[in-house]
Amino acid sequence: MLPFRPTKITDKEDYDKIVKPLNSLLCAHCFVDLFIWKGAYDTQICIQDGFVFLKQKLGDETIYTFPLGKGDTKKAVEELMQDAKDRGVNFNLAAINNEQKEELEKIMPDYFDFVDRRDSQDYIYTSESLITLAGKKLHSKRNFVNRFKSENEDNWSYENITNDNIHEAFEYHLSWCALNKDNEDEDIFNETCAISLALKNFDALELKGGLLRLNGKVIAFTLGSRANEDMFIVHIEKADYTISGNYQMINNQFAISNFEGIKYINREEDLGLEGLRKAKLSYNPAMLSDNYSAVIK
Repeated sequence: MLPFRPTKITDKEDYDKIVKPLNSLLCAHCFVDLFIWKGAYDTQICIQDGFVFLKQKLGDETIYTFPLGKGDTKKAVEELMQDAKDRGVNFNLAAINNEQKEELEKIMPDYFDFVDRRDSQDYIYTSESLITLAGKKLHSKRNFVNRFKSENEDNWSYENITNDNIHEAFEYHLSWCALNKDNEDEDIFNETCAISLALKNFDALELKGGLLRLNGKVIAFTLGSRANEDMFIVHIEKADYTISGNYQMINNQFAISNFEGIKYINREEDLGLEGLRKAKLSYNPAMLSDNYSAVIK
């Protein structure tokens, strides 16, 4: 069996050296996401022979990520297959982008069936579109932002998260949980653990964050990181939905403060949730990432 072990913050440097040059558009290939959600998915890592191997749990199912790195990909996939056999679990390979799918079809022809995982496709936007909100398709977003500014005049403010205000982000999350108490308890627990890990390791994870205030009170916050040279990922975004324009404001202000010079912004998947899908589509994504899973025929 491969020597899998729990993911640690100290893995980031070695992980990024191997994975960042791949310029993958999938958030599932970003160390920050893997680390902060490790509790929810029991994320295990193994780094050897120039590859990052990842193993997670989805319910009772074991899921392997396509091996990330450069080298003998066929050997790396076969090592994962052997690991699954040794553990007595079905071999499920996930988080496969189009380039990796083509490589897998080439090196192991007619070996796998591929499933297009629509619920796990990431929504990817140009940074310019989220900064400027220009164009007819984003007209309603501009209206929300302009109305928020007009109605609240000098009573609102935005600031980047620093060591001086980082505690307020978690405090706001707890108040958001109270406002959204109808959500699934397990989902709230997993998200609270993820946000706590992100904030406790804010500097080590090289995160950026923002707070939106109204009359001095935090009403929204967000967290993101630069996954590679071309792409920034927004990992967390929380806002009081009872305040009109709140989500649009934190989205836009964070973009203005942090996205300059970056080509793409990944706002992650919709998990098959109808409301979330509608909201992400309403920002007119430049593309949806490819995301396949593979099983042995």
